[in-house]
Amino acid sequence: MSNIKIYNNNPTAGGTDGNLVSSTDGSNPIISDGINVPESGYQEGEWIKLAVRCDEHYKTVEQNARHARLTIEDSNHVDKWQLAPDDNGAAGTPEDWGQPLDINVEIVNENHIFWTRARAHETEGPVNDASVGIEVGALISAQ
Repeated sequence: MSNIKIYNNNPTAGGTDGNLVSSTDGSNPIISDGINVPESGYQEGEWIKLAVRCDEHYKTVEQNARHARLTIEDSNHVDKWQLAPDDNGAAGTPEDWGQPLDINVEIVNENHIFWTRARAHETEGPVNDASVGIEVGALISAQ
């Protein structure tokens, strides 16, 4: 069992609220608002507020100049998801589509906010894609 997890349902920065995002059974996935398939190019969805936090009595340890790396996990659609840090309650400057987001501060048992969004391409038909995940890579230590 992981000692660091992702939470949704409008978590509060520095808090311990939010709903645990499911990791295997799909019971509480990260859901993007409906995105209409555009006539040409891409249509971007709305930003989704998420949090990452360690279980009580655990913290991240700096490794390779970062405390954690959030990565989109899906070989077919990774370029259709984007991650961004929090900037005072809004999505900050995002990483390029499909690229990881590094967190350079210690994560403890309080919400560390980040943001994600999806996009649709003109070649896609309507679909409910449940194949994409966000992986948290971090070295965890007891406090």
